[in-house]
Amino acid sequence: MSYTRLQLEQAKVATNAIQLFEALEAHRGQARQVAGSMHWKLIAGREYLYRGYSHGKNQSLGPRSPETESIKASFDARKAAHKAREDALKHQLKTHAAYVRANRLHRFPLIAARVIRALQRQGVPFRIIGTNALYAYEARAGVLVEPEHLATSDVDVLMDARQGVRIAAQVQPEGLLSLLRRTDKTFQRFTDATFMFCAVNDIGYRVDFITQGGSDPLQMNDFEHLLEEGDLTPVTIESLKWLVASPRFEAVVFDERGMPLRLSTPDPRAFVLHKWYVSQRPDREPAKRYRDEAQARLVASLLHHELKDLPTTRAVTRAFPHLLRQDASAELDDFDV
Repeated sequence: MSYTRLQLEQAKVATNAIQLFEALEAHRGQARQVAGSMHWKLIAGREYLYRGYSHGKNQSLGPRSPETESIKASFDARKAAHKAREDALKHQLKTHAAYVRANRLHRFPLIAARVIRALQRQGVPFRIIGTNALYAYEARAGVLVEPEHLATSDVDVLMDARQGVRIAAQVQPEGLLSLLRRTDKTFQRFTDATFMFCAVNDIGYRVDFITQGGSDPLQMNDFEHLLEEGDLTPVTIESLKWLVASPRFEAVVFDERGMPLRLSTPDPRAFVLHKWYVSQRPDREPAKRYRDEAQARLVASLLHHELKDLPTTRAVTRAFPHLLRQDASAELDDFDV
């Protein structure tokens, strides 16, 4: 077996930290109620209450009066209370992080975690695929995967070309490369060669942006046309259309500092099928093929023995070709979509 189940103390620590993080997420979901600010503005010798929003938008709430003074006082109190509660929850998470580290649950690469948080703060829709998705599957399964399956110095960020307009709007005007440099100023384009769309920092950690493509990898899709020239552009890979069409899977993992992170990946059943597919491709490097097959078998075993609570869905079977599903089910002992 390529994983071990969490000990009782580890499971307790993880559960407590995740519940606290979910409370913080729910609290942040209410941020719109206290977004922006309220201030008085003097116009023609009379004060007016204005609600200020981001991007310079302002809305008048009327002239100064007992009613508008009460509105501002209530808003300021709610905003202060909201910030105080967020600060308290974040402080508790930092305390829990020490317990997470002590129980060796702090496994997700910190560089990748910072990149993911930057994309999340910007509201960019994406999913993590490849080796780093294993951290989400092990977290939901309550296990620790053996290190040889996890070691990697890159992260693959899958973006749905069908959401190209939304993604382009969220990353502009700075672009994906500038967004990465918020997390580490040493990120640079890996190469200026055509159709090579990734960035690498000074210690060699690589971020690949990828998307589903058509049969002609040299033909730009509508998504690529939306992004700025010279910026990082997701490279198109035809088989990723199966992962894009598969259900979304989420789990809370812990980065190397012990801080929680919500990780979004494809459904683990889709992961198995896609990894099995690439492991059987003759043009794949042998070392990568062996690793792909090992990861497919690992997640198949997790699905069979640990992830029994996953809801039954036909979405995965509809997303992947029948012959591929048939071949994977025949070759992987524990797998049956």
